[in-house]
Amino acid sequence: MNNFENNKYFGEESADRPTVGKKRSEYEKYRKGKNYGVILTFLFAISCRVERLLKNSFFGYIFSSLYNACNEKWRNGAIYGLLKRKHRSKVRGEGLFAVSFAEEYENSLIGKIISRISRLMIQSYVRLWGLAIFTFSFVTIFAAMLKYYFVADVMEENIVTAIALAVVALPLIISKKRIGEALLSGRLSHYVMTNILSLDESKFEKDESAHGGSYGIILIISSAVGLLTYYASPMSIISAILIVALFLLIMCFPELGIIATLGVIPFSNIFERPSLAIFVLIAFTFTGFVSKVLRGKRVLRFELLDIMVLIFAVLFLLGGIFTRGGEDSFNSAVMYVGFIMIYFLVVNSYIRKTWIYRGIKLIVISTSLIAIVGIFEDGVISSSWVDMSVFSDIGARISSFLGNPNMLGVYLVIIFPLVLGQMLVTRKRINKFLYAVCAISVLVCIVMTWSRGAWLGVIAATLAFLILYDSRNVWLIVGALVSAPIWIAFIPNSIVQRFVSIVTFSDSSVIYRLNTWRGALNMLNDNLLTGVGVGESAFKDVYAAYAIPGTESVMHSHNLFLEIALQLGIVGISVFVLI
Repeated sequence: MNNFENNKYFGEESADRPTVGKKRSEYEKYRKGKNYGVILTFLFAISCRVERLLKNSFFGYIFSSLYNACNEKWRNGAIYGLLKRKHRSKVRGEGLFAVSFAEEYENSLIGKIISRISRLMIQSYVRLWGLAIFTFSFVTIFAAMLKYYFVADVMEENIVTAIALAVVALPLIISKKRIGEALLSGRLSHYVMTNILSLDESKFEKDESAHGGSYGIILIISSAVGLLTYYASPMSIISAILIVALFLLIMCFPELGIIATLGVIPFSNIFERPSLAIFVLIAFTFTGFVSKVLRGKRVLRFELLDIMVLIFAVLFLLGGIFTRGGEDSFNSAVMYVGFIMIYFLVVNSYIRKTWIYRGIKLIVISTSLIAIVGIFEDGVISSSWVDMSVFSDIGARISSFLGNPNMLGVYLVIIFPLVLGQMLVTRKRINKFLYAVCAISVLVCIVMTWSRGAWLGVIAATLAFLILYDSRNVWLIVGALVSAPIWIAFIPNSIVQRFVSIVTFSDSSVIYRLNTWRGALNMLNDNLLTGVGVGESAFKDVYAAYAIPGTESVMHSHNLFLEIALQLGIVGISVFVLI
């Protein structure tokens, strides 16, 4: 099992708090060491009692002892033994297959070429690349002049880009360092190489015996690439080169692919096809990770939970093959399976708490950015998002980069507990202040989405987080309930009306969802065993026969559990509940 190095997010207990299941005598010692007063001491005692009851209850048994017992049986079983039955080598404990595969790879033509190219790039002179950029910019201007002469097409953007690149190239041309030496000497690049990528610095040190690169070859290549600007813009060519370089880097360091995916998700709408862009990024990351596993440079875990997630992915794939939605359903299923694969990447690659913290910090920063952008945007008033006959005074609903206020609310609710976690566990005051600003920004943005589901979600998520973080926080919950008449009076009436409409059914969208659930449940009743297949096409093809009047154009069931049951049937929803 993965060792998270006593990571405080994964089981490390605080020194001054009672843990779940402690005896009353232990709590008495804890209580005597602190003076919290009669009320708080009473509340703490109740919370500890509730914890013990939950721990010893049927559900506590399911979520702790039962899973651990089943997982232990799985680890001692024949299938697990077959997966792990390898002869161990002396180096890193990998199996002979991994060692032999690594040897074959290193001795293959492709392996030698990649090793040769990487060494040449590290030991090449910085001025060589400066000359390449300058040559590319010069040829780009020449290509623009040719196009103007033959086609009378003025390419001002190309010329401006070329001049900017030429200016960037000048300081590189006068440098006497090599690429590896320059990377080690730079503060930011050195931090990325050593602290983030954990690279061996000795491979980047200057080697006088190594060749610094060929000026003739670099001039030919850069000139040829520059001539391509006759047909394509320089920025598109540069972007393509950077993308290829990024994917090569991800193949070498799959952990960076996970980081890139987490960073891209909230901004994915800038792409024409957001889901496809994320899928490609995950696919390259997964390919890089698998290649590392085969070469013995990464380990693969086979816990019981991992097997259940794998079964869930297989069910999605089968739901795309045996479906009523045709090719669209299969494409959706492949996309879903690709997204599920990021689970295996995270649990196998982020076994060190340093990588976990990097991922969480990146999520918090990116989420805070889209929240701040959402707060300062004008928002959109649309009858498809708001029943204007009831909520004409709520103003615009913001959507930030996600393009839909409900989707923005869902995303922010999922990330908000991580923001709270960072705020509470960090020790520096300045960091606590910055994370507090992030938390406030996310909360304000959630309110401005006017998504009632997001409001309910953030309340539930915050309550769950506070109790899981420290059961003594029950006094905060009790205090909030007791003082509700006071702080509710300060909430704008428009927010209160919007919230109350969930139970009063005054909003047409609430009735719309209820009718959708009615039709979807009737649909599930006739397709409970196998479901109807994955994707919107399969849902639309079948739902029309069960639709309640006014909900004929529904694209999905507006409920996660109901949607999975409709797509995968009783087996799929059972596996999901088990997970």
